[in-house]
Amino acid sequence: MDQLKPLPELISNDGWRDVDIEAVDEPLVPVDGLHDRIIDRVEYARWEMPGALRRSWVRTGVAERLVNVADALPRGLTVVVWDGYRPIQLQAALFDGYVTELAMVHADWPADAIEEAAARFVTPPSRAAATPPPHLTGGAVDLTLGDANGEPLDLGTGFDVFTDEAGALAFEDIPGDVRDRRRLLFWAMHTQGFTSYHEEWWHFDYGNQFWGLVTDQPAIYSAAPHPESVDVA
Repeated sequence: MDQLKPLPELISNDGWRDVDIEAVDEPLVPVDGLHDRIIDRVEYARWEMPGALRRSWVRTGVAERLVNVADALPRGLTVVVWDGYRPIQLQAALFDGYVTELAMVHADWPADAIEEAAARFVTPPSRAAATPPPHLTGGAVDLTLGDANGEPLDLGTGFDVFTDEAGALAFEDIPGDVRDRRRLLFWAMHTQGFTSYHEEWWHFDYGNQFWGLVTDQPAIYSAAPHPESVDVA
């Protein structure tokens, strides 16, 4: 099956900040209600993270493609969204929290080495207009496959588990359900124009600078305005 064909080699996202942005005017839309097979879990709100939203939001172009992904999945499977648009307050909380965690584990590391290691999985919370974190644009989405009831399936790691096993290709040489599910998710998303972040099997991009680097074209999404304040947890 094409849906389960091997994954290709994935390029590093180093250099994404050099990608130009030719911004389009495209609103954020909430994920809930897009499709009966798209489940919004808003994971950071569940974890009560500072700045987390009660709903996941993505750009219209991302939403349209997610609907197509859901339509194309085999019967009995759902798309479970963990995170989309991410306010800068939440981005800062995630980055600072991971820096603190790494500093406790690697007390002998200098501060710049710790921040570099943290940036492997969490983009620093820059407010620079030319280099917005991917989730701040509404063009990045973290998601997984779920069963018919919207319960996440086993894809090898949980969400935001920052280990080597989180890499998109980590299970390519290990036949089994995890590899097959990762392949299914990857190709379902890529067929709709999304690109993958090689360090996180759950992270996909469309229209932002991560996507622009991989596709060799300008990004179309700059930082998106915050949704209505009523949606702040």
